[in-house]
Amino acid sequence: PLASVISESTTGQTYAVRWKAIAGAVGYEVQEANDASFTNPTSFSVTGTSRSFTKIANDPTAFFYRVRALSSCVTNTAFSPVIRVVVVPVPSPSSGPVSINLPDGSTTPVTFKIFVPSVPGGSTSFVATPDKPWLSVIPTSGIVPPEGILLTVSADPTGLPNGTWTGTILIVYGATVIGGRMETTATSTTTSVPVSINLVTPVTPVPLTTPATNALVIPSVGHIAGLASSWRSDIRLANISGLVENYMLTFNAGNGDPTLKQTEISVTPGTTTALDDIVRKWYGIGSLGESSGGLLTIQPLSESTALDVSKFTIVSSRTYNASATGTLGQFIPAIPLSGFLGHSAGATTTLLSLQQIAESSSQRTNLGLVEAFGKSASVTVSAFDGNGVRLLDLPVSLNGGQQLQLNSFLAQNGITLTNGRIEVRADGGEGLVTAYASVVDNFSQDPLLVSGIPLGDAGSDRYVVAGIAHVNTGSADWRSDLRVFNAALAPRNATLTFFPNGDPSASVSKTVAINPGEVKALDDVLSSTFGLSNVGGTLHVTTNQITPLIVTARTFNLTSNGTVGQFIPAITPNQAVASTTGALQILHVEESSRYRTNLGLAEVSGKPAMVEINVTLPDSKVSPSVQVPLDAYESIQLPIISGLGLGATYNARLSIRVIGGDGSVTAYGSVIDLLTKDPTYIPAQK
Repeated sequence: PLASVISESTTGQTYAVRWKAIAGAVGYEVQEANDASFTNPTSFSVTGTSRSFTKIANDPTAFFYRVRALSSCVTNTAFSPVIRVVVVPVPSPSSGPVSINLPDGSTTPVTFKIFVPSVPGGSTSFVATPDKPWLSVIPTSGIVPPEGILLTVSADPTGLPNGTWTGTILIVYGATVIGGRMETTATSTTTSVPVSINLVTPVTPVPLTTPATNALVIPSVGHIAGLASSWRSDIRLANISGLVENYMLTFNAGNGDPTLKQTEISVTPGTTTALDDIVRKWYGIGSLGESSGGLLTIQPLSESTALDVSKFTIVSSRTYNASATGTLGQFIPAIPLSGFLGHSAGATTTLLSLQQIAESSSQRTNLGLVEAFGKSASVTVSAFDGNGVRLLDLPVSLNGGQQLQLNSFLAQNGITLTNGRIEVRADGGEGLVTAYASVVDNFSQDPLLVSGIPLGDAGSDRYVVAGIAHVNTGSADWRSDLRVFNAALAPRNATLTFFPNGDPSASVSKTVAINPGEVKALDDVLSSTFGLSNVGGTLHVTTNQITPLIVTARTFNLTSNGTVGQFIPAITPNQAVASTTGALQILHVEESSRYRTNLGLAEVSGKPAMVEINVTLPDSKVSPSVQVPLDAYESIQLPIISGLGLGATYNARLSIRVIGGDGSVTAYGSVIDLLTKDPTYIPAQK
C-alpha cells in the first residue's frame, strides 16, 4: 500500500498513518522507527486502513513509518515507501510569529504562551481580547509590569476546515473592565498579536508523473533558510464555483529526486483556502532545519473543473524573505499548463520574453527555468540589450520535472546592463517549460519577479498600466520605471497618456518612437516624460494599429538602503471586465498589524462604469460590499478593508464586477508590509 501522514504535528496532537485497502489482504503491518533505515522498528498489526499515534516532544523529533499488507499465504507484500512526521513543541513566546500545525479534523485544543511587552512609563493596566471564536486568552485583564507579561492562549480547531486560520489577540493598554465592559481613557493604546493554526492534510510520496492539461503550476515556491534570509511561500486558492472542489497539490523539489510529495485539500464553494509557508507546514521541509525550493502543481479532481480550471479556481502565491524587521516579497502567478513553452506538436507557445531585466551594481537577475510536464526539454536562452542587440545565446537542457535557477545569470556570462531583455525559445523534447526572472535590489535585497510573456500574438492597440506614481508621502518615496518592448518588425509610434487618480480630465500625453526589437526605457516616467510629481494614476500606451507590444512597469519605494518595489504588467482591454463579462478576483488581501492593502480600479475603454466590490471573509457568511462610480478613463486607489471598517482581516478575497454603465474595468491589489513598506502587486484574475 501507499501510506500517507501529515508532515509536521504539534506535541500532544493525534495523527493517523493512512493507506488504501489492498485486495486479498488479511491485515496490515505498520512499522514505526526513529530513523529512515528502520534500525529498531516497532511493529503494529492493524485490520483496518489506518493507525493513530499521539506523541509528546520537547524538541523537534522525527518519526518514520512504513506499511505492508499481510497475506494468508507465505509471502507478504513489500513495505510502502517511507513516510515521516516531525512532532514539534509549542512555540516559545520568544520564537516570533505563532504558527502551529494541527492535523486536519483535529478537535484537540493547543495551548501556548505569547509575550506582551510593557509600554513606556512603567506598569499599566491592560485588557486582552481574541477576535476569533476559536481563540481564548487567560488572563483577559490585569497589569503589565515593566518587564512585560506572558498570556496563555488556547486555539480550538474543532470544526475548522483544512488550511491556515489566523486570528488576533488584541491588547488595549490603559484599559480596565468595569461591570463587564471595557473602559478606556484618552491615553489608552493598542497592540495586537497575530496567531495562526494550520489544519494540515496527509502527504503521500509519489513518483514523477505527467499532470493533466488543466493543471496550474506555480513555478517557484520554497522554504529556504540562510544566514541572512528566510524564504517562504504563502498560497491562496479560491473556489468560486457552487460546489465543493477537491485539489491535489504536488510539490516537486525540482532537483532530480524522483519522489514527489502530494497532498489533497478540499475547498467549499465561494471560499479561499490559505496555505501559509506551504513547503514547511504542509510538506515538512524545514521542520528539522532543512531547506528546499521547487514547483507546486495544483490539479482539480472533481469533474466540474476538469474542462476549464480557470473558470472555477483562482490561485496566487507570495514568496518572501521574512525577518524581524518585516518581509520583502514578490507575487508569483499560477500558470496554466497550457501556457507553458513547448516544442512538440500541440504546444501553443514556443517563445517567451522577459523584460525589466538588469545586471549592475544596484541590481542582479536570477533566471529560473522549470519543466512541469515530466518530460525532458531543450531551450535556448538569449539575452538582448535595450536596443535589441543580441548579447548571448545559451542552450539549456532540462530533465523532466527539473527546476533550474541560474543565479546572477547575466553576470555569470559577462554581461552588464541596466535595461535588458531575455528570450527563451523551445528547441526540442516533449517537455513543457516556463521561465521567470527574479530581479534583486543589491542594497535592500528586495526581489521583483518577472514572468515570461508569450511572443507571437497579434497584440493590441491599447495597453494599460495601473499603479504608476511619483509620490513622496513623507514616509515613502514612490517612483515608476516603464519598459515598452516592440516585438513588431517595423518601427512604431506609441502615445503615452497618463490619467491622474480621480481626475481623468487632467490627462497628459506624449508620443515616443520605438524601433523593432527595442525596449524603450522610461525611468521615473512621470517626472522624466511628463514633468509631473506628487501624483499617481494609470498610464495608457496606445498605437494607431494593432501592435505586439509588451508593456511593464516597476513601481517602487526609494529608500536610503535601495528600493522596495513591485512588478506591474500591463493589461489589454479584453482582460478587463464589463457588465456582461463576469467578475475579477483579488487574493492575498490583508489588513492587520503585519500588512495593509490598497485596491486600485481603472476604467479602460473610455466609458463610465458603476463598480461593485465584494469582500469575502474566510470566517463569515456576510460579504460586505461597496459601489464605486468611475468616469471614462478614471482610476482610483482605495484602502478598501479599513475603509469598510472591518478591523483585522486575514485571507480576504475581493470580487470586482461592473453593475452599470458601458465601461470596462481592471483592478489590482497592493499589499504593503507595515515595517519594510515593501509592496506586493496582486493582479486581478478573471
